Amino acid sequence: MVKNCLLILLPLFLCVFTCAAQPKKSPPQAEKAAKEPIVGADSDAHGCKGSAGYSWSIVKNDCIRLFESGVRLDPKAKGLDKALSAFVVFKSDEAAGQAEIFLPSAKKSILLAQNKKNGAGKWTNANYTLSQWKGMYSLENKKTVLLYQGAAK
Repeated sequence: MVKNCLLILLPLFLCVFTCAAQPKKSPPQAEKAAKEPIVGADSDAHGCKGSAGYSWSIVKNDCIRLFESGVRLDPKAKGLDKALSAFVVFKSDEAAGQAEIFLPSAKKSILLAQNKKNGAGKWTNANYTLSQWKGMYSLENKKTVLLYQGAAK
């Protein structure tokens, strides 16, 4: 009877010890997660984390969240995606010498200089004009087509 028990238990012990000696493989989900970038580990050249909603602002010289620091301009022209807004950022409320425009289709921001001869509420460059009238901002292209418009906070 002892011999019969050994014949039954011996293969069982061999199986257990053989399985325990095998190197453990990580599950496919763990391997996939290890290859994916970590959220928040995507700093740009200025240290701004795009995954956290930050963009570099030239006029503020800092990483900002456009939806917190900028004025939202909603699309008005035909052909623009109505779900994607542009933003305008000024250095401060008191010093609006330059305006910085963030367009959804542009990879970097666009600077506009204040046009003092046409009044305090105009900023221009070769391609765009930003106008401010009674708390409303309007961005036009060089063909004077209204692209974006929005109210100041």
